[in-house]
Amino acid sequence: MAPRIAIVLISLGLASCTLPGAVSSASSPAVGDRCLVGTWTLVQETNGHGYSFNNAPLPVSGLAGSTLTITSAGDEKEVFDGSQPLVGTLSDGRKLVITIGGSTDFHIRGDGHKYTETGAKTDLPTSATLDGQPASYHSSYSPGSGTYQCSSSSLTLTTSDENQTDQWSKG
Repeated sequence: MAPRIAIVLISLGLASCTLPGAVSSASSPAVGDRCLVGTWTLVQETNGHGYSFNNAPLPVSGLAGSTLTITSAGDEKEVFDGSQPLVGTLSDGRKLVITIGGSTDFHIRGDGHKYTETGAKTDLPTSATLDGQPASYHSSYSPGSGTYQCSSSSLTLTTSDENQTDQWSKG
């Protein structure tokens, strides 16, 4: 009996062995979680205090229609051109409308619950109006980290400080 057990254990050990230079079909892609891979359309972004006006934090929401493409290599590109604006209401009731264009290119890795992005801060072409009148405004995006929930048709990313949540749909 003892030799049979030894043979079974050796066989199990060899089944998980990968030779140098060999590619294992069971290995995870560079992105980590295959669920992230695809082209996603933003349903809505909500941001509690990452935007400001006259040095006062301003809650905003919007950007519906921007697209996010994530490859199995972990390449992540978000395109804002053609998306809806971000809209916020100042404490005095005036409405700030922020239109963002351009795109960001980061690298993302997910583990099924947490994500981490790497890359360089990206300045984005931005225009804004305050109660319909042109206003000076600047936007930039930096890579971040946080948590996510992913299914075949939806992706929700929440930053680690829980300030921003992006809800995406696929297909």
